Amino acid sequence: MEYKVFRKTVKGRNGKEVRRWYYHWTDSSGKTHQRICKNCRNRPEAENYIRTIPSPLNTTSQEKITIADIAEFMYVPGSTHIKRRIQLGKIIEPETMVDCRRYIKIIIEKWGEMPLRNLTVDTVMPYLFDLDKSGRWKNRFLEVLGEIYTESAWFNCWTPKPEFKKFASNFRKADIFTTAELERLFQPENFPDEMFYLFYLLCLSGGLRLGELRAVRVKQIMFDQKVLIVDGFCKRDGTRTNYNKTGTPDHPRLRLVFLPDLTLEKLKNLITAQNLQPDDFCFTVNDKPVREELAETVFYRALQKSGFIPLPPKKTPAKRGEGKQKQNKDKLKPFDGRKLVPHSLRYTYVSRMRRELSAAELQPMSGHASIEMVDYYNRKVLDLALAALPERGKEAADSLFV
Repeated sequence: MEYKVFRKTVKGRNGKEVRRWYYHWTDSSGKTHQRICKNCRNRPEAENYIRTIPSPLNTTSQEKITIADIAEFMYVPGSTHIKRRIQLGKIIEPETMVDCRRYIKIIIEKWGEMPLRNLTVDTVMPYLFDLDKSGRWKNRFLEVLGEIYTESAWFNCWTPKPEFKKFASNFRKADIFTTAELERLFQPENFPDEMFYLFYLLCLSGGLRLGELRAVRVKQIMFDQKVLIVDGFCKRDGTRTNYNKTGTPDHPRLRLVFLPDLTLEKLKNLITAQNLQPDDFCFTVNDKPVREELAETVFYRALQKSGFIPLPPKKTPAKRGEGKQKQNKDKLKPFDGRKLVPHSLRYTYVSRMRRELSAAELQPMSGHASIEMVDYYNRKVLDLALAALPERGKEAADSLFV
């Protein structure tokens, strides 16, 4: 058995007909299979592509290897699977591994004794349709399942992954605050102290994600340039990275963002009052970065004090099978039904800055573009990055609260 490439006409996403390259093979039972040659524009590229794919094996050898055999040690620390991921430059963050392992356990429990080649779309999709989970959860399930098909190549039973359909994401985006609502929220009495007031003021001022905000150190703030260097984030356990979201240590995807004078002045006062050094975190509790759970609690209490969400009812015993997390979510629904969360401040920042800047100008500041900046302590690199920022960004930052 061997692969052969061919070209056929198919309908593209826009409904127009396009010519694309595919490959096909016939298994030992006489059944013919075909798959697309990804990102191939001509025959030489298609023929090179099929050389990178493990050769199809006979049906008998595939039937001896079950899904459990392949997936048993996937995402397990110290396993050959993890060692391969390290060498291939794939994510091995502990949180990610734990998350993936949860899906693997479900897959093994459901279909572990089945040969991978027998697991079809008709088996998987009805199971997910009947599952009371979000579209995001189901899509993540399919991503992890797809990794099992990739892993099968190392068990001499490589099986092409079926074309599973993606689920619609029913994830609701955070809502934004109006000018009047920002004034209502950002009253000192709504926060435990000046530090937490400034914590969320900086979140709004720079459009920061919560992990980026918790990770801010003194040396990231360039007061003379009115700029904050966003160069990493804190994980849930407090560990700080040297790269931003979707980045890696080799490609950190750093960014610069202008800050308003009001925020810069308060940051300078905080640093001076606490005698903070360049490597010190700006926001700490017991000399450690603010925990994510504490930060969220402070934000929701500020929403309660400013009248966005109801005050917590008297404590009642949790119902059987109902954890604290579900109870808290029920308590924190705003009166008007909107979704107000810490990330709402980031959405608010983008929306308000968009009044003054074009999308192209704002993307490098918000971190939504794939812009890579390396070694920001190198003044030459930093000066180039500063020169690339729009001068109008300073005025836009200063008008953030107007």
